[in-house]
Amino acid sequence: MLTAERRQAILARVERDGRVVASELVTSLGVSEDTVRRDLRELAEQGLLQRVHGGALASAPVTSSFTQRLEVSHEEKAALAEAALPLLVGARVIVLDGGTTTLELARRLPLLYDGTVVTNSPPLRRRWRTTRRPRSCSSAAVC
Repeated sequence: MLTAERRQAILARVERDGRVVASELVTSLGVSEDTVRRDLRELAEQGLLQRVHGGALASAPVTSSFTQRLEVSHEEKAALAEAALPLLVGARVIVLDGGTTTLELARRLPLLYDGTVVTNSPPLRRRWRTTRRPRSCSSAAVC
């Protein structure tokens, strides 16, 4: 088996199983431990997998910026936000994390909502303060 074919087989197994074990690769590919280690090291250097003791894991997905994530799956986020609104009827305190879907939910809260919103999200806090009736907001992002 050629080096490129062997490495492609390793990547296929990582994609399928989320991980590979070096000793299992030695057996299934019929190569030495050194060859497997070298292949895993090279693939890790290329960012195609994450090398760990005894094998490798699938690489963590690249995280996009908050601004980029605002544009991803916008229709789905809007639908989730609309579906969540009825669950908040009568709520006096709402806790929203720093995600883009929760920002979409905050955009849909009634303008005259007079409960407390707690968040760790600077973008959500800025949006809340500029679109709602004046109200005290502490530096801990409780509005």
